[in-house]
Amino acid sequence: MELRQLQHFLAAAEHGSLRRAADAAGISQPALTKCIRRLEATLGVALFERHPRGIRLTAPGEALSQHAQSLAAELKLTAETMREMRASARRLVRLGTGPSMAVALLPAVTVRLLAKGAEVQLRIRSGLNDSLLAALQAGEIDFAITTMPARPLSGLLTHERLFTDQVVVFARSDHPLAARTVYPRDLRAARWILPSRNVLTRARLDEFYAERGFGAPDIWIETDSFPYLLKVVAQTDLLSYLPDRLLAGRPLAALDIAGAAWKRPVSLSYWHRRTETPASRLVLSVLREVTREIYGD
Repeated sequence: MELRQLQHFLAAAEHGSLRRAADAAGISQPALTKCIRRLEATLGVALFERHPRGIRLTAPGEALSQHAQSLAAELKLTAETMREMRASARRLVRLGTGPSMAVALLPAVTVRLLAKGAEVQLRIRSGLNDSLLAALQAGEIDFAITTMPARPLSGLLTHERLFTDQVVVFARSDHPLAARTVYPRDLRAARWILPSRNVLTRARLDEFYAERGFGAPDIWIETDSFPYLLKVVAQTDLLSYLPDRLLAGRPLAALDIAGAAWKRPVSLSYWHRRTETPASRLVLSVLREVTREIYGD
């Protein structure tokens, strides 16, 4: 089995068409077809089956795709590490995180690394769960901090539980609802500023409303900028729904509403056969250390 064969196999799997895969790989379609047939002959299994609109993976093809993606990600990371080692004494660690962790956790991790005099180059990518986990599987980042997936995305990925935080409904400290007992029915007429529909906290609030027959939340502003969101809540009557750690040091108050708080497990995801470097080991050590101090898990 040759690396070139795996690269052409992955191109065919991605594009679902031998012609488009050949164009992407910069070779002729007959050459690509011949390469894949040789790979199938070596493995003794059919990797693709034809359908009216192109090709799709067989069960053995799906299994090979997972392992080939792991290998491609590892090779990409190795090449990136080699380039960084040639160019600089610093070491690169690429970390993906959701917006709330970019505010509540990563600044403390960064400060601790700098205090240790660590020769580490961080590349931080902020995004939503789905996009970060897709970037991890594609080898574009080394680690992803996200809400724990409901089930493993791949047998080749590890999802290590870091901590559990609590997502709450909150308002400005002098909001009328902050001065009294709040019941779920009080939220029926509430106006909200919330993240986009793809954010899991937003989906959880939608479920809270649906379970009580309230319809959908009355959303006045939708944004994925958490600094903007927090400032707007602090100066208006709008409510929001985010991890309670984001409220610290701000003129904001969590509303104690039966059934509204969500205990959210947060995980660190990575390829379990990843190529470790001294820089990645140090970053993970500091990340776990700071997490224990902040969340006590």
